[in-house]
Amino acid sequence: MSQQLGSSGWTVAEARGVIAQLRHVATEGPEYDGVELFLALCEYLDQLYGGHGFDVLLVGEGLAGAIREQRSRRAGAGERLEQPVNSAVTLAEGRALAAALESADGWQHQLGLALQALYTYLDQLYGGPGAFTELLTSEERNRVASR
Repeated sequence: MSQQLGSSGWTVAEARGVIAQLRHVATEGPEYDGVELFLALCEYLDQLYGGHGFDVLLVGEGLAGAIREQRSRRAGAGERLEQPVNSAVTLAEGRALAAALESADGWQHQLGLALQALYTYLDQLYGGPGAFTELLTSEERNRVASR
């Protein structure tokens, strides 16, 4: 387990708290989209973590194995969710947004680092660099959470 969220300098809990407060500062534009995407991805991870909630980065094959198993069970294209419900950007657009925010100054830079860390973590859970391209369905999330 790791509490540090990538190179953002924040723990998972700190990042969630600070970025939730940024909702009051970032009211439009890419910063707003970045805040909403970060919070939506955290909510997604909350669902995958089950009753525990997303407060640390889990390492090992438990969660990752459960996610990969659900993805391998899919027959054909099925329900492909490319955008978190509470986000205005798709997962692919979010990667570009994270990179743009990371190159900014101030809190936007930290937000970009935190988003990049979430993408890196989700890529690891999904099977490697660039693997996180879709969300599991709600049924699949429930199965992962009950592991």
